[in-house]
Amino acid sequence: MSELSFDVAMLATPHIDYYAEATQANWGAYCDRHGYRFTCWRETVLEDMHLIWSKIELMRRHMRDMTADWLAVVDADTCVNKPERTLAELVDAYPGKDFLISEDCTRRFGIPMPLSMRGVRSAGTLRPPNCGFMMIRRSDFGTRFLDEWLENGRHKYAHIADVFPREQWVLWLSLFRDQRDRIAVIGPEVMRMGNNPWLDPITTNWSDAFVLHDKRLPHCKSLRPGDLPLG
Repeated sequence: MSELSFDVAMLATPHIDYYAEATQANWGAYCDRHGYRFTCWRETVLEDMHLIWSKIELMRRHMRDMTADWLAVVDADTCVNKPERTLAELVDAYPGKDFLISEDCTRRFGIPMPLSMRGVRSAGTLRPPNCGFMMIRRSDFGTRFLDEWLENGRHKYAHIADVFPREQWVLWLSLFRDQRDRIAVIGPEVMRMGNNPWLDPITTNWSDAFVLHDKRLPHCKSLRPGDLPLG
């Protein structure tokens, strides 16, 4: 097992506290268990771009100051399902990669099914990446990667930077294609939930997933840490 250090960060502005307080507590407890540093970014920092781009800018800033080997950035609608597992296990599962990212897929009977044909076309793969869970290695490559991602959103791809899925679409069209050999799209270790309330219970088994990206969470009127993961 790799002897690596990790920072974990989440962008969760106050307007989503009704569910994000629970996921913050979930990730905070996980980080305490494994000795990781957890940071919750509470404010946006870019006034000229959609708030989601503040996540990329905050990643850029954090990367320049951090001493940990890796930075993991998780969305506020994610939670840890298997807290005994470590982030180092993910790094070891995808050796030689500098950027790990979850797939923009749901899994039906274990088969990845893309959630967006736009993602398939733009990324050139049936398993396009999803920015809900990302890990990037502290390195010159990581710094350049984040710099270029934001630069692409401001300039070359500014025409789509505010069109859903925003930073993800820009990633699909640019860095994901250009730096494919340095990127790993994570498999069932990080699984999507809540995309189809009828099909999910009978076609998807997420009991062994390390992290759950649960699209039901923003629809919960209130949420406590003990409610996670949702059944």
